Amino acid sequence: MKSSVISLLGMSPPVVTSFIKGFWEPVTDVVIMYTDEDDVISGYNLVKTAISINYPSIRIHGVKIPFSDVTTEEETFEFMKIAVKTIKNEKEKHNCEKVYLNTSGGRKNMGIAVSTIGQIAGLDGIFHVVSEDVKIVNQQLEALREDIRKFRDAVDYEMEDMYQKKSREFNSLLFPDPSSFEIIRIPVLPYPKSYFFKLVTNLKSNIESLSNEEKRLLWGCGVLDKTGTRYYLSDYGEKFFNVLMGR
Repeated sequence: MKSSVISLLGMSPPVVTSFIKGFWEPVTDVVIMYTDEDDVISGYNLVKTAISINYPSIRIHGVKIPFSDVTTEEETFEFMKIAVKTIKNEKEKHNCEKVYLNTSGGRKNMGIAVSTIGQIAGLDGIFHVVSEDVKIVNQQLEALREDIRKFRDAVDYEMEDMYQKKSREFNSLLFPDPSSFEIIRIPVLPYPKSYFFKLVTNLKSNIESLSNEEKRLLWGCGVLDKTGTRYYLSDYGEKFFNVLMGR
């Protein structure tokens, strides 16, 4: 059985690799979503190299977000579209029967946004890695920061050689003892596909068929606007709808 972990990556590469080491189920595929920022790209190349050396049977590929950070509403929606496509690819293109999400890296809004998408998409679990002593991890990370930056523009065979030369330090940083961190499952309630289909269909073409409670809830979170007693899809709701439809 193929199982995939989609991981967000920011400035702390160990959150990706710690999850792989500490997770209680075998992983066949790792997808790393990362922004187009120099230190993040360096971290991605380091993680890719570390996994290929220590877990050679795992398929690794990266999904680069086409901006340096996710700081605006527009960027968040674009990021969510990419996340939807990534989840779909893991299930349909790469035939992964189980798909998990590791939200530990990247900005908080990225983790929240992709968790929302994951809940709707029916992921098999959403997780977060918590280090027992984050100060020690940060000290190790900063001590190796300049070495990690060298991975930014290196080619694959150079990366492997660079990693092997400092394998003790890199392995200590990236694959710590599982007793030093905890993988927390984030409680979520997945949406039944039949309800999700009904909801998005009615949002676009037949809002009045939604229950009064549904309309009030969607209005309260900004997906719907209303004039008098008439509800309609807001500009924000239109953007969210396009994300859900993979547009």
